[in-house]
Amino acid sequence: MARFIKNRKESHGATPGSLIFIGNPKMEKSEIHLMIYNRDHLEEKQVSTVAEIPVELPEEAVLWINIYGLQNTELIAKAGERFSIHPLELEDIMNTDQRPKVTENPTNLTFFLKILQYHEDTRRVSGDQVSIILGENTVITFQEKTAHYFEPVRERIRQNKGRIRYSGADYLAYALIDTLIDGYIHCVEGVGASMEEMEKEVLNNAQKSTLEEIYRMKTNVGFIRKSVFPLKEIMLLLNKTESKLIQKKTIKFLKDLNDLATQVMEAVEIYHNMANDYLNIYHSNVGNRTNEVMKVLTIFASIFIPLTFIAGVYGTNFDNLPELHFKYAYFVMLAVMAIIAATMLYYFRKKDWF
Repeated sequence: MARFIKNRKESHGATPGSLIFIGNPKMEKSEIHLMIYNRDHLEEKQVSTVAEIPVELPEEAVLWINIYGLQNTELIAKAGERFSIHPLELEDIMNTDQRPKVTENPTNLTFFLKILQYHEDTRRVSGDQVSIILGENTVITFQEKTAHYFEPVRERIRQNKGRIRYSGADYLAYALIDTLIDGYIHCVEGVGASMEEMEKEVLNNAQKSTLEEIYRMKTNVGFIRKSVFPLKEIMLLLNKTESKLIQKKTIKFLKDLNDLATQVMEAVEIYHNMANDYLNIYHSNVGNRTNEVMKVLTIFASIFIPLTFIAGVYGTNFDNLPELHFKYAYFVMLAVMAIIAATMLYYFRKKDWF
């Protein structure tokens, strides 16, 4: 399956807002994980249905709902009905090939982002879709599969570290996006380290496997670019938003995210250019090696042209060739050939042609 776009034949011709899962199901059964917290209280549990999610919360509490598995259309529809999520946003949530973006409504802000992972064993980048919905005192995250991407945030909540337990849902959304961007940085570092290791091989000993590795790196960088570059639009919108869901004290943290996102994009662009440079260098090296081989062959061909001519002349079948009756004619011919070959080799060497 193509990495940069997924098959949409199931949704072809469907009405806008239709809940159709696009992608590869990564879980057989969906799960719902809840965290309810404030500065003094923490409750963490798993539930099976949307109906089990509590309606009333403790004072100043934040409700974090994490739904794993996006192929359960009924569950997604009930979550949308319960938390007033627009049908078009639900449709985008179930599209795992959704371009990263943010949508703003009176009741919520919805972020469509990618979770990126770099696998050192295969030197390959993979990605999952994650949707983050920020509502009043509520954050809902939709993930393709059960994973521990946001475990650092959960640990901060459990251990009451930092300001997260003393802040609202907007700060939780910021913390989740910050974790995603940290993952982007880790991916870019992994790809960059692989590319820098490959530099000597490209410059000195490029093989066929080197070309395969270059294309793998180009694919990785392209995959990261597709996921990261829309962040600039998202960060600009957040910094200008007048949504009541984001408090003024959280804006400065969002500006920090903007700086991180810019740093990631600059690094990705650098590695994208490096991958193109490596490819050009590889083709140049292959061309140079081919030229060296052709030069050697041309030198040998040039040397043998006069020798072949001499041998051809005396290989004719004419009866009247005076040199044939000369006692030392054979040795003279060999000597002449040797002198011609030596002279040409000396000339080529003096011209530094080999």
